[in-house]
Amino acid sequence: MPKKKNRETIPSHLAARVLFNADRTCCVCRVQGKHVQIHHIDDDPSNNHLENLAVLCFDCHRDTQISGGFDRKLSADQVLLYRDDWNHIVAQRRDTYLLTTFPENSESKLSIEWVTSLAEIYRENKQYTHLAIHYHIAGNTELRDKYIELAIQSGASDGSVAYLRHLQNNAESIPKDVIRRQLRVMTRRKDWLQRARLYKYLGKHRKAINDYVRGIQGQLAEDRVFTAAIYLKELVEDGLIDELFVLALKQATEAKELWWQIRSLQELGWYKELRALILENENNIEQSGDPYMLTLLAEAKGDDERYLEIQKQIAKQESGGGSGSSEG
Repeated sequence: MPKKKNRETIPSHLAARVLFNADRTCCVCRVQGKHVQIHHIDDDPSNNHLENLAVLCFDCHRDTQISGGFDRKLSADQVLLYRDDWNHIVAQRRDTYLLTTFPENSESKLSIEWVTSLAEIYRENKQYTHLAIHYHIAGNTELRDKYIELAIQSGASDGSVAYLRHLQNNAESIPKDVIRRQLRVMTRRKDWLQRARLYKYLGKHRKAINDYVRGIQGQLAEDRVFTAAIYLKELVEDGLIDELFVLALKQATEAKELWWQIRSLQELGWYKELRALILENENNIEQSGDPYMLTLLAEAKGDDERYLEIQKQIAKQESGGGSGSSEG
């Protein structure tokens, strides 16, 4: 029978730091306001190193204790993934709030003083990952890159390495073994939303979108509406929807489908490219006789008289119950 490990009280300053990094919120379910506790990731209550500590609510902590059966089991690797991802999000939110709430201007130096003070706190505690995020949001890429290298040299977790290289738009520098380990853990866990982020970092946008949709549907099915909204917002704000339109444009171009090239460019807002495409295909559009395509051609050529004439024809067709348009 294995010898029971002695529990050592977590020093108050270290406990405060762990709770601060996680915003006193469970890193797994991320529901604010729940009672939380500090969990030893390796199940050794005497190992009070910062990298071994994570904030969990009582429900999620119970999931780390399950062995066998059909209930969910949270492994140490999974808790580590959740902890690193959540701490990154918290740090990013704090810095974003700081820089948008206290913008630097000619009358006040409050913003730069806060930025410097917060950076000093991170530096004193050797929180190099937080420093890298901090300087990334502040727009100082030189200091960001300095602390990214320090974080990686200091033994940053796989999740942190992937995230930090993503900040640099340098996904090719993420070691292949790191990617394999991350994907293996996330797939085994069926953690589609975390896997979506990793695919996003790697530039595999179609796979990322597929996992975002899959994960968001799962959250909605479990009535976790807030979490679903957060990830849906992330999906939109990160521009992944536009990536689908870019892919649609590529497919339409290869298939020589002019209408869907036009629609894709319209949705992307690439109006200069749209005008060039329409003018390039002037003869094809004239031969098609499609009133909507002809309207676009007249607009691209700046022919107001032709434009109004076609609009009258369209109005007449619609009033007679016919449309003649392509749906989409």
